[in-house]
Amino acid sequence: MKIAAFDTSSVSGSIALLEGTRLIAELTVGRVGTHSGWLLPAFNALLKDSGVTLSEIDLYAASIGPGSFTGLRIGISTVKGLAWAAGRRAVGVSTLAALAHNLRSSNMPVCPILDARKGEVYAALYEWEGARPRILMEESSIAPDALFRRVKEAAPSGPVIFLGDGLGVYEKAVTTALPDAIIAPAGLWPVRAFNVGLLARESADKAKEANELLPLYLRKSEAEIKAG
Repeated sequence: MKIAAFDTSSVSGSIALLEGTRLIAELTVGRVGTHSGWLLPAFNALLKDSGVTLSEIDLYAASIGPGSFTGLRIGISTVKGLAWAAGRRAVGVSTLAALAHNLRSSNMPVCPILDARKGEVYAALYEWEGARPRILMEESSIAPDALFRRVKEAAPSGPVIFLGDGLGVYEKAVTTALPDAIIAPAGLWPVRAFNVGLLARESADKAKEANELLPLYLRKSEAEIKAG
């Protein structure tokens, strides 16, 4: 099974092609600017460079959130269009779960953290049992101080590894509140589309029709807040 996987949930962007669990090609860019201007040209270049055609892709995958409202809409709309045109199905994957998989099989709990703006972060907490993660704290849009309290409650016996672009804003707050916290190297902070594809493969039996793929928002958008 060949899978095309996409992440546009933050300022970084990532596209990957997989065959089963084998990575064919991947492009991950730390800061892409506008996803709408980058995504399709980058995907077409990845297809050309890897020698894969659209007709060979069996399944599409996208990170569906939490993350940037605009970025998610662009990525999901792109996947919907590609999957619909090819008559293929699509799988939505949690952004935080995909990010945590940068440290899959860690022997310590992993806390992916994304900047949600407005003084909040998107975060969750996982630990690994073999190759499979177990959720210690569900995905939340949460103030950093509240997150640190919940991390202490969920993982009281040892250090926790943090990763993600939220550390660009809150790294000092993390290490101040949790002195034994471990900050993953910055090269592990972006979401990788390869991990999106791996998680999609595990959920291929739950693939949806392209038009059923929806973003996961943990809070209302600015437009919804103003309208309400």
